[in-house]
Amino acid sequence: MKILVALDMNDYSSNIIKDVARLAQNTLADVIFLGVQSNAGELDQGLVSALMRYQQDIYSFFSDDELPYAEFSSDKWSKVGKNDWSISAKGMKEFTLRISTGNASKQVVNVATELECDLVILGCSKQFGCEWNGEMNVPLRIAEDAPCSVLVVKRHRNSNQIVSILDQSAVNQEALEIINQVVTIHGAGLKIVGVKDKNETKESEIEQRIVELLTYYNEREVNAWVKLINSEDIKEYVTNASREAIVALWMGGKQSLIKRLFSKSMVDQLLETSQSSVFILR
Repeated sequence: MKILVALDMNDYSSNIIKDVARLAQNTLADVIFLGVQSNAGELDQGLVSALMRYQQDIYSFFSDDELPYAEFSSDKWSKVGKNDWSISAKGMKEFTLRISTGNASKQVVNVATELECDLVILGCSKQFGCEWNGEMNVPLRIAEDAPCSVLVVKRHRNSNQIVSILDQSAVNQEALEIINQVVTIHGAGLKIVGVKDKNETKESEIEQRIVELLTYYNEREVNAWVKLINSEDIKEYVTNASREAIVALWMGGKQSLIKRLFSKSMVDQLLETSQSSVFILR
C-alpha cells in the first residue's frame, strides 16, 4: 500500500500524525509526506522543518527493531521537476518527503496520480466548515479529483462507529483493507449500508455486495452490521450519521448510484457538516 499525506504547518496537520502512524504500522505502507508551497524559487525552509518534524514523529511510534523505514542519510533535497523537490529513505519500506509548488489541490492530485497512491490523507480546520491553509475548497477538490481513496480528518477523535455506504459498484480490495484498518485503529463498530434504487424489486447486486462485504469483515473478526436503504433516503441518512460516525462513501465508476446521488455540492456539504472524518473510497 502507498499512502500520500498532504501536510502544512497548521495544527490540524500535526493532529493527524498519530492516525497516520498507526495506519502505517498496521499496513507497512510506503509513505509520502507532501507539502505545497505557493512561491516558486527556493525551498520553503519552514515547510521543510515541519515535514522533517512530522517524519520523526512517525518514526517515534515504532520501536527500533520494528521500524520499516530507514533514516535519511542526507538532508539534501533532490529536484524531481521544476520547483519540485524530494528526499527519500528506503528500508523494508520507503519513506519520502516531497515539496511541490503551486495550487495545493492540483499538486496533491498530481502527485497521487504520478506515484499511483492507494490513499490520500489530509486534515482540515473546522473553521468555515472544512478549510485547509486558508483555502476553503482544497479538501473538496482533492476528494473529487484524486485517482484513489481520500480520507479527510476534520476532528481528531476516536469514533465508535464507521458507516460504510455503498451501491452496486465493484469494491476495490485496497479500499476494503483501508476500512478494516480504520475500524481497528478506532476500535469501532462497522455498519455496512447498501443503497438500493427505489425501482428495484428483485434481489439486486447491492444485496449480494453487502453479503460479500459482511463475509469479508466477519472473517477478519470485525463486528459489522448491515442495513439497506432506498436511494431517496441516503442524503438525510448520511447527514445524520456524519454527526458522530466516520462516513465512508464508496464512489465507484460512471454507473455508481452513489456518485450520481452525491453531487459536488453534496460532498462539499458533507465535509462542512461532518463532526469527525469523511472517507471517499474508490
